[in-house]
Amino acid sequence: MRVGIVGLGLIGGSLALALRARHAVRGYDADRSTREAARAARLDVAERAVELLPADAVVVATPMAAVLPTLADLAPRADGAVLLDVASVRAPVDAFARETGARIVGMHPMAGGSAQGFAAAGAELLRSRPFLVVPTATADAPAMAVAGTLARDAGGVVTVCSGEQHDRIVAAVSAVPLALAAALALAAEEVARGRLADVAGPGLRDATRLALTPEELAVALLSLNAAHVLASLARLRALLDELERAVAEHDDEALRAILRRARETRGRLG
Repeated sequence: MRVGIVGLGLIGGSLALALRARHAVRGYDADRSTREAARAARLDVAERAVELLPADAVVVATPMAAVLPTLADLAPRADGAVLLDVASVRAPVDAFARETGARIVGMHPMAGGSAQGFAAAGAELLRSRPFLVVPTATADAPAMAVAGTLARDAGGVVTVCSGEQHDRIVAAVSAVPLALAAALALAAEEVARGRLADVAGPGLRDATRLALTPEELAVALLSLNAAHVLASLARLRALLDELERAVAEHDDEALRAILRRARETRGRLG
């Protein structure tokens, strides 16, 4: 397939590097230094997003704030190309597809890291990672097949879900862990009073890794998906209350039961 990728940061760059062995990939990024770095990695790079067309598929892998403007620019020129995006919040894209009739499928890889940009990209980032393939109201079977093919060819494992399911799940597994990591880092610093780096072990570093998420992405994950994030935060608060009661009442049996359930759940993640 002829595949265009708009946005060559961590995810878009990784997609380009993973797909080029099987597809004719051409990329574009608004940042000149990113385009130069991608060319140095022997990727075919355009100077404008619209130069990615004609194509069989174009993947929008920009920051969330640029997803809808990019889709709006590409949709009138798509001429049969399937438009895909890796947005971590589906509701705005779903609404855009309904309003415009653009043929769009979400293809969100559950992958990432604290390092950003093309320099951090690599084909291995996506290998064996879940790809949430999300139809919009305008997605047809051939468009879904294209999304599935590209996700699998990037090394991913496909899970199909609705936009509402996607946003509910991502709130629970990405946004709330990010919020919790931020709160935990701040709470620990209040106790350590400036000596956190001197006293913290790997447990705290692991538990707070998501606090390193770039602000733009973190704010989008939390604020653009607010209703589902608030519902997940409420569930988390209820579980923390349950833990607090068990500790306060010295109810070791209740505490063991909670920790046992958590350990079993975490064990299923591998």
